[in-house]
Amino acid sequence: MEHSIPPSITVAAMQQHERLAVVELLHAQELRHAALDPRLRAPRTREELASLLSTLSPNGYGALVARDQQGLVRGAVIPALWELAAESMLLAFLTPRNGITQLLTLPNPQEDAETVTSALLLAALSHGWRELHTTGDLIRWPSTDPWIARALLAHGFLLDSVCALHPAGPLRAAPRAIPTMVRIREARPQDEAALVSLYEEELRYHEARIPFARLSPAALSGFQAKLTSLWDSGALLLGAPLVLVAEQQGQVVGMAENTLLDVSADEEPGFTPPGRYACIDNVCVREQVRGQGIGRLLVQAVFEAFAPLQLAGYVLWYNPGNPLAAFFWPHLGFVPLWTTYQRLHEIS
Repeated sequence: MEHSIPPSITVAAMQQHERLAVVELLHAQELRHAALDPRLRAPRTREELASLLSTLSPNGYGALVARDQQGLVRGAVIPALWELAAESMLLAFLTPRNGITQLLTLPNPQEDAETVTSALLLAALSHGWRELHTTGDLIRWPSTDPWIARALLAHGFLLDSVCALHPAGPLRAAPRAIPTMVRIREARPQDEAALVSLYEEELRYHEARIPFARLSPAALSGFQAKLTSLWDSGALLLGAPLVLVAEQQGQVVGMAENTLLDVSADEEPGFTPPGRYACIDNVCVREQVRGQGIGRLLVQAVFEAFAPLQLAGYVLWYNPGNPLAAFFWPHLGFVPLWTTYQRLHEIS
């Protein structure tokens, strides 16, 4: 679908004298988001934002600003590229060269936010992402500020994934009896074939339901490489995953793959406040035994395994298009923090 930049907004490269206006808009946006969701990273000072803007866009290069008819700055964005490694597990859900935004800055939604968003998206695509030869585009936005979805959907984006957070502490009590004939233990090298088969089954499930998901050989290779790091070192604090398996009648019927995530105060894009988190990368259960509470049993074991580490919380990404995940994770107390929208490019 062809669009044109709204006549009330012009978009061009940021000028040096416009930095202060961008910083003011960005500061107001961070204050507004923090008021909507205190779990987000604390708002940065104007000085911190000015320094970051200078670092990401030296001399204004690469930054685009939207101006209204009076020449006032109404928004800003820095188009950027996120290129995935050849054997990244994320290739099951993302493209090799993803257009992303840095410091996407928009006005209050009660003002002209949708018009500004539309103008910036078009400019970012024509002047930034296309020049970077991206194969898809990603926009992430706080889940408690959902107005942006309407503007993104109008430009071909679709709901992609949700980053959800669970506070440190125990998992909420199970509403029903958990299975007793299932044993949870740490994965062993002899489990590798079963684990890869489980992961492949999960990808096939997603592929049938989510437009961006695909059974990627590169993702399977990435998963096997991750298992190799576990077999070689097994040290969670050194970057190896914690992989737990659910065993029923001697067969591996489920797994939970997890890593430690350390977030520093100056880290970008800063999904969460600084601290150490347990990142639940993947939980899957064989189709024939779903609905018996095995998934919850695995998550309970994950919480127990990480409890001694004094975490800031538990974080994960799930696809709302997956009906199992869309029910399972909120039911366990994981609350959406960030929402990601994705757009694939048409192949010409």
